[in-house]
Amino acid sequence: MKQAILLLSFGTPRQPSDLLPYLTSIRRGKIPTERELKVLTARYDAIGQWDNKLLQTMGEDQKKTLKSLLAIDAMYLAYLHMPNSMEQAIESIATAGYTSIVCIVTSPFYSMVGTGAYERKLHSILRAYPDISCEIIKSWWNRPQFFEYWRSQLMAANPLQADTACIFSAHSVPTSTVGSYEDEVMSASNQIAKMVGLNHWYQAWQSAAPYGEWLGPTIESVIEQALIDGAKRIVCIPFGFVSDHVEILYDNDIICRNIVENAGATYERLPMPNGNTLFMEAMAKAIRERINK
Repeated sequence: MKQAILLLSFGTPRQPSDLLPYLTSIRRGKIPTERELKVLTARYDAIGQWDNKLLQTMGEDQKKTLKSLLAIDAMYLAYLHMPNSMEQAIESIATAGYTSIVCIVTSPFYSMVGTGAYERKLHSILRAYPDISCEIIKSWWNRPQFFEYWRSQLMAANPLQADTACIFSAHSVPTSTVGSYEDEVMSASNQIAKMVGLNHWYQAWQSAAPYGEWLGPTIESVIEQALIDGAKRIVCIPFGFVSDHVEILYDNDIICRNIVENAGATYERLPMPNGNTLFMEAMAKAIRERINK
Protein backbone atom coordinates (compact mmCIF):
# COMPACT_ATOMS: atom_id res chain seq x y z
CA MET A 1 0.00 0.00 0.00
CA LYS A 2 1.44 3.34 -1.08
CA GLN A 3 0.39 6.00 1.44
CA ALA A 4 0.36 9.80 1.33
CA ILE A 5 -0.26 12.37 4.06
CA LEU A 6 -2.61 15.25 3.25
CA LEU A 7 -2.53 18.39 5.39
CA LEU A 8 -5.75 20.38 5.08
CA SER A 9 -6.09 24.07 5.87
CA PHE A 10 -8.67 26.81 5.39
CA GLY A 11 -6.58 28.97 3.06
CA THR A 12 -6.01 32.71 3.04
CA PRO A 13 -6.07 35.40 0.33
CA ARG A 14 -2.68 36.54 -0.96
CA GLN A 15 -3.86 39.61 -2.85
CA PRO A 16 -7.02 41.77 -2.87
CA SER A 17 -8.31 40.14 -6.05
CA ASP A 18 -8.49 36.82 -4.17
CA LEU A 19 -11.16 38.10 -1.81
CA LEU A 20 -14.18 37.74 -4.09
CA PRO A 21 -13.62 34.04 -4.99
CA TYR A 22 -12.42 33.34 -1.44
CA LEU A 23 -15.54 34.72 0.24
CA THR A 24 -17.78 33.20 -2.43
CA SER A 25 -16.28 29.78 -1.66
CA ILE A 26 -16.74 30.27 2.09
CA ARG A 27 -20.39 31.19 1.43
CA ARG A 28 -20.90 28.04 -0.67
CA GLY A 29 -21.22 29.85 -3.99
CA LYS A 30 -23.20 32.85 -2.78
CA ILE A 31 -21.53 35.96 -4.17
CA PRO A 32 -20.95 38.61 -1.48
CA THR A 33 -22.45 42.06 -1.78
CA GLU A 34 -20.23 45.04 -2.51
CA ARG A 35 -20.61 46.16 1.11
CA GLU A 36 -19.63 42.73 2.49
CA LEU A 37 -16.56 42.69 0.27
CA LYS A 38 -15.63 46.22 1.37
CA VAL A 39 -15.87 45.24 5.05
CA LEU A 40 -13.68 42.17 4.55
CA THR A 41 -11.15 44.13 2.50
CA ALA A 42 -10.87 46.69 5.31
CA ARG A 43 -10.15 43.94 7.82
CA TYR A 44 -7.36 42.44 5.74
CA ASP A 45 -5.97 45.91 5.05
CA ALA A 46 -5.92 46.58 8.80
CA ILE A 47 -3.79 43.51 9.58
CA GLY A 48 -1.32 44.14 6.75
CA GLN A 49 -2.26 40.96 4.88
CA TRP A 50 -0.97 42.04 1.48
CA ASP A 51 2.59 42.77 2.63
CA ASN A 52 2.99 39.91 5.12
CA LYS A 53 4.51 36.83 3.49
CA LEU A 54 4.24 34.87 6.75
CA LEU A 55 0.44 35.21 6.69
CA GLN A 56 0.28 34.37 3.00
CA THR A 57 2.43 31.24 3.24
CA MET A 58 1.42 29.91 6.67
CA GLY A 59 0.12 26.61 5.29
CA GLU A 60 3.31 25.96 3.33
CA ASP A 61 5.44 26.66 6.42
CA GLN A 62 3.34 24.32 8.56
CA LYS A 63 3.59 21.61 5.91
CA LYS A 64 7.40 22.02 5.84
CA THR A 65 7.63 21.62 9.63
CA LEU A 66 5.31 18.61 9.66
CA LYS A 67 7.16 16.96 6.79
CA SER A 68 10.44 17.38 8.66
CA LEU A 69 9.01 15.93 11.87
CA LEU A 70 7.59 12.90 10.07
CA ALA A 71 10.66 12.47 7.85
CA ILE A 72 8.56 11.55 4.83
CA ASP A 73 8.37 12.79 1.24
CA ALA A 74 4.73 11.93 0.55
CA MET A 75 3.28 15.08 2.15
CA TYR A 76 0.65 17.15 0.36
CA LEU A 77 -1.11 20.39 1.27
CA ALA A 78 -4.58 21.50 0.21
CA TYR A 79 -6.88 24.37 1.04
CA LEU A 80 -10.62 24.36 1.53
CA HIS A 81 -11.18 27.79 -0.03
CA MET A 82 -8.06 28.61 -2.05
CA PRO A 83 -5.76 26.94 -4.59
CA ASN A 84 -4.07 24.45 -4.19
CA SER A 85 -7.60 23.05 -3.80
CA MET A 86 -8.53 19.71 -2.32
CA GLU A 87 -9.56 18.55 -5.79
CA GLN A 88 -6.13 19.49 -7.15
CA ALA A 89 -4.32 17.74 -4.30
CA ILE A 90 -6.29 14.51 -4.65
CA GLU A 91 -5.64 14.48 -8.39
CA SER A 92 -1.89 14.88 -7.74
CA ILE A 93 -1.95 12.10 -5.15
CA ALA A 94 -3.76 9.77 -7.54
CA THR A 95 -1.41 10.61 -10.42
CA ALA A 96 1.58 9.79 -8.18
CA GLY A 97 0.12 6.32 -7.64
CA TYR A 98 -0.87 6.52 -3.98
CA THR A 99 -3.70 4.23 -2.91
CA SER A 100 -4.09 5.40 0.69
CA ILE A 101 -4.35 8.84 2.27
CA VAL A 102 -4.16 9.91 5.91
CA CYS A 103 -5.67 13.39 6.27
CA ILE A 104 -5.29 15.88 9.09
CA VAL A 105 -6.87 19.32 9.41
CA THR A 106 -5.02 22.21 11.05
CA SER A 107 -7.94 22.71 13.45
CA PRO A 108 -7.17 20.76 16.67
CA PHE A 109 -10.85 20.30 17.66
CA TYR A 110 -13.57 18.55 15.68
CA SER A 111 -16.74 20.42 14.83
CA MET A 112 -19.38 19.70 12.22
CA VAL A 113 -18.81 23.06 10.50
CA GLY A 114 -15.03 22.99 10.89
CA THR A 115 -13.27 19.67 10.30
CA GLY A 116 -16.61 18.22 9.25
CA ALA A 117 -16.64 20.49 6.18
CA TYR A 118 -13.31 19.07 5.02
CA GLU A 119 -14.53 15.56 5.73
CA ARG A 120 -17.67 15.96 3.64
CA LYS A 121 -15.78 17.49 0.74
CA LEU A 122 -13.15 14.74 0.80
CA HIS A 123 -15.80 12.04 0.62
CA SER A 124 -17.41 13.83 -2.32
CA ILE A 125 -14.12 14.17 -4.23
CA LEU A 126 -13.03 10.59 -3.55
CA ARG A 127 -16.13 9.14 -5.20
CA ALA A 128 -14.19 9.64 -8.44
CA TYR A 129 -11.23 7.67 -7.04
CA PRO A 130 -12.61 4.28 -5.90
CA ASP A 131 -9.12 2.77 -5.63
CA ILE A 132 -7.97 5.29 -3.00
CA SER A 133 -8.79 4.74 0.67
CA CYS A 134 -8.84 7.69 3.04
CA GLU A 135 -8.66 8.09 6.81
CA ILE A 136 -9.31 11.42 8.50
CA ILE A 137 -7.85 12.35 11.87
CA LYS A 138 -10.83 14.20 13.29
CA SER A 139 -9.08 15.89 16.22
CA TRP A 140 -5.60 15.99 17.76
CA TRP A 141 -5.88 18.40 20.69
CA ASN A 142 -5.47 15.65 23.29
CA ARG A 143 -1.73 15.24 22.74
CA PRO A 144 0.85 16.34 25.35
CA GLN A 145 2.61 18.71 22.97
CA PHE A 146 -0.59 20.70 22.45
CA PHE A 147 -0.92 21.25 26.19
CA GLU A 148 2.77 21.93 26.72
CA TYR A 149 2.82 24.68 24.10
CA TRP A 150 -0.10 26.56 25.63
CA ARG A 151 1.05 25.89 29.20
CA SER A 152 4.51 27.34 28.52
CA GLN A 153 3.13 30.39 26.72
CA LEU A 154 0.63 31.06 29.47
CA MET A 155 3.18 30.67 32.23
CA ALA A 156 5.45 33.17 30.45
CA ALA A 157 2.60 35.70 30.60
CA ASN A 158 2.54 35.65 34.42
CA PRO A 159 -1.15 34.65 34.58
CA LEU A 160 -1.34 34.65 38.39
CA GLN A 161 -0.59 38.37 38.58
CA ALA A 162 -3.14 40.33 40.59
CA ASP A 163 -6.04 41.88 38.65
CA THR A 164 -5.35 39.60 35.65
CA ALA A 165 -8.19 37.84 33.83
CA CYS A 166 -7.32 34.93 31.52
CA ILE A 167 -9.80 34.31 28.72
CA PHE A 168 -9.62 31.07 26.73
CA SER A 169 -11.32 31.21 23.34
CA ALA A 170 -12.17 28.99 20.39
CA HIS A 171 -14.17 29.55 17.23
CA SER A 172 -17.89 29.71 17.80
CA VAL A 173 -20.18 27.34 15.90
CA PRO A 174 -23.92 27.38 15.13
CA THR A 175 -25.83 26.10 18.16
CA SER A 176 -27.50 23.44 16.01
CA THR A 177 -24.10 21.85 15.27
CA VAL A 178 -22.36 21.92 18.67
CA GLY A 179 -22.21 18.16 19.29
CA SER A 180 -19.18 17.26 21.45
CA TYR A 181 -17.23 20.34 20.35
CA GLU A 182 -18.06 22.51 23.36
CA ASP A 183 -17.25 19.74 25.85
CA GLU A 184 -13.89 18.98 24.20
CA VAL A 185 -12.87 22.65 24.13
CA MET A 186 -13.91 23.10 27.76
CA SER A 187 -12.01 19.96 28.75
CA ALA A 188 -8.85 21.30 27.12
CA SER A 189 -9.10 24.77 28.66
CA ASN A 190 -9.70 23.17 32.07
CA GLN A 191 -6.55 21.09 31.69
CA ILE A 192 -4.40 24.06 30.66
CA ALA A 193 -5.77 26.18 33.50
CA LYS A 194 -5.03 23.40 35.97
CA MET A 195 -1.47 23.02 34.66
CA VAL A 196 -0.66 26.66 35.43
CA GLY A 197 -2.60 26.86 38.68
CA LEU A 198 -5.42 29.16 37.57
CA ASN A 199 -8.26 29.18 40.08
CA HIS A 200 -10.44 31.55 38.09
CA TRP A 201 -10.62 32.02 34.34
CA TYR A 202 -13.15 32.55 31.55
CA GLN A 203 -14.20 30.57 28.47
CA ALA A 204 -15.36 32.52 25.43
CA TRP A 205 -16.33 31.88 21.82
CA GLN A 206 -15.30 34.16 19.00
CA SER A 207 -15.51 35.04 15.32
CA ALA A 208 -19.13 33.94 14.81
CA ALA A 209 -20.91 34.85 11.58
CA PRO A 210 -23.27 37.85 11.83
CA TYR A 211 -26.37 35.71 11.30
CA GLY A 212 -28.12 32.79 13.00
CA GLU A 213 -27.71 31.43 16.52
CA TRP A 214 -24.10 30.78 17.55
CA LEU A 215 -22.45 29.28 20.61
CA GLY A 216 -21.68 31.85 23.31
CA PRO A 217 -20.81 33.75 25.36
CA THR A 218 -18.93 35.94 22.88
CA ILE A 219 -15.40 37.00 23.68
CA GLU A 220 -16.52 40.64 23.63
CA SER A 221 -19.13 40.03 26.34
CA VAL A 222 -16.71 37.98 28.42
CA ILE A 223 -14.11 40.75 28.30
CA GLU A 224 -16.73 43.24 29.44
CA GLN A 225 -17.70 40.93 32.31
CA ALA A 226 -14.05 40.46 33.34
CA LEU A 227 -13.62 44.23 33.44
CA ILE A 228 -16.76 44.57 35.57
CA ASP A 229 -15.29 41.90 37.85
CA GLY A 230 -12.31 44.16 38.41
CA ALA A 231 -9.70 42.96 35.93
CA LYS A 232 -7.05 45.50 34.99
CA ARG A 233 -5.16 43.17 32.67
CA ILE A 234 -6.77 40.86 30.09
CA VAL A 235 -4.80 37.91 28.69
CA CYS A 236 -6.44 36.31 25.65
CA ILE A 237 -5.66 32.65 24.94
CA PRO A 238 -7.13 31.76 21.52
CA PHE A 239 -6.11 28.12 21.86
CA GLY A 240 -8.83 26.85 19.53
CA PHE A 241 -6.81 28.34 16.65
CA VAL A 242 -3.32 27.45 15.40
CA SER A 243 -1.98 30.46 13.53
CA ASP A 244 -2.00 34.18 12.95
CA HIS A 245 -4.78 35.16 10.57
CA VAL A 246 -7.63 37.65 10.33
CA GLU A 247 -9.70 36.09 13.14
CA ILE A 248 -6.76 36.55 15.51
CA LEU A 249 -5.08 39.70 14.20
CA TYR A 250 -8.36 41.58 13.68
CA ASP A 251 -10.98 39.99 15.94
CA ASN A 252 -8.60 39.73 18.91
CA ASP A 253 -5.86 42.26 18.38
CA ILE A 254 -8.05 45.09 17.10
CA ILE A 255 -11.64 44.57 18.31
CA CYS A 256 -10.83 42.98 21.68
CA ARG A 257 -7.87 45.27 22.28
CA ASN A 258 -10.07 48.31 21.71
CA ILE A 259 -12.63 47.11 24.27
CA VAL A 260 -9.91 46.50 26.86
CA GLU A 261 -7.90 49.66 26.30
CA ASN A 262 -10.98 51.90 26.11
CA ALA A 263 -11.74 50.68 29.63
CA GLY A 264 -8.25 51.70 30.78
CA ALA A 265 -7.01 48.11 31.15
CA THR A 266 -4.07 46.27 29.54
CA TYR A 267 -4.57 43.85 26.65
CA GLU A 268 -2.28 40.88 25.98
CA ARG A 269 -2.63 37.89 23.69
CA LEU A 270 -0.56 34.73 23.76
CA PRO A 271 1.58 34.06 20.63
CA MET A 272 0.04 31.70 18.13
CA PRO A 273 1.89 28.44 17.37
CA ASN A 274 2.06 28.97 13.60
CA GLY A 275 4.80 26.49 12.61
CA ASN A 276 6.19 25.98 16.12
CA THR A 277 7.97 22.61 16.23
CA LEU A 278 6.69 21.58 19.67
CA PHE A 279 3.11 22.36 18.71
CA MET A 280 3.35 20.70 15.30
CA GLU A 281 4.66 17.58 17.03
CA ALA A 282 1.12 17.11 18.38
CA MET A 283 -0.09 16.77 14.79
CA ALA A 284 2.85 14.54 13.86
CA LYS A 285 2.11 12.29 16.84
CA ALA A 286 -1.52 11.93 15.80
CA ILE A 287 -0.42 10.99 12.27
CA ARG A 288 2.12 8.43 13.49
CA GLU A 289 -0.51 6.85 15.73
CA ARG A 290 -2.89 6.51 12.79
CA ILE A 291 -0.22 5.10 10.46
CA ASN A 292 0.97 2.57 13.03
CA LYS A 293 -2.39 1.46 14.40
